[in-house]
Amino acid sequence: MLRRAVYRFCVPGGFVSAGLLPFTLNDHDQVKIDTKTVQSMYEEAPGDKQTGVERLQMMFTIDEFGRVSSELNSIYQAGFLGFLFGACYGGFVNSRVAYMNFLERNQATAFQSSFEAKKKLQDQVTLNFAKGAFRWGWRLALFTTSYVGIQTVVSVYRGKSSLYEYLAAGGVTGAMYKFSMGLRGMASGGLVGLALGGLAGGLSLGIMRATGTTMEEVRFWQYKWHTNREQAIRDSMKKQTDAEEEPMLTHHHNKFGTANLDLDAIEAEKRKIQLAVERETLMKKLEQEEQAEAAAAEAAAAASATAAKK
Repeated sequence: MLRRAVYRFCVPGGFVSAGLLPFTLNDHDQVKIDTKTVQSMYEEAPGDKQTGVERLQMMFTIDEFGRVSSELNSIYQAGFLGFLFGACYGGFVNSRVAYMNFLERNQATAFQSSFEAKKKLQDQVTLNFAKGAFRWGWRLALFTTSYVGIQTVVSVYRGKSSLYEYLAAGGVTGAMYKFSMGLRGMASGGLVGLALGGLAGGLSLGIMRATGTTMEEVRFWQYKWHTNREQAIRDSMKKQTDAEEEPMLTHHHNKFGTANLDLDAIEAEKRKIQLAVERETLMKKLEQEEQAEAAAAEAAAAASATAAKK
């Protein structure tokens, strides 16, 4: 009876709240080896027979199209998002502080016009927004890049994802963040980072386990989304280029037609010109040889005539 009640509660369709729980007693949400994601990863991945150093070398290698690996792409995205959120937070906070300070300091200031007051206020707000965005942006970008980078490097070296990477990344990043405060500050920052990294890693791994995915699949689909987006941009640019008509090319088509744009025709024309040049060179060489032979014959005849006179 207890098993029936648990099954009815967990299986989707038993209760309305069952749709909110990712835990089931059946295998509907299990990721198998014959799924589309796993098969795509196996087709593009070289396999799991590499060592940790070889996997790291592949991670930092650029392919023949100039694209980075999916791991480096995830690190880049994390750093960019960290910079974006840090810049927004620092800019908004500093601009608000600058706005309040300007109002407090200039309550009794006599401006020539309201336009001048608004201009100075806008200048102060914009300048402090830029300062706050830069101050918070590079710090949060460095923090997120180091955290995600260390976690990714350790995960790639070990060939799997676990809680150890998050703990190591949080501890090292926290210690680096408090580097200016000395050894005590680094120790406290490392402990806080260790705790926060473990918490973030536990939540991430729990969510991925509940949804039946892995970190490798997440990076893979992020990389595929990035490459598909670049391919879509290239295709759209190609269509736009093909749709645009160049005046010089249009004039050439109207005058000579489009038949000579064939690559085979161009190669045949080049071969014809090359044969003509070779033939002309050969004819000149034969003429030079004939002239040399005629000159030699004349010299021999002159020599024989001179000998006969003597």
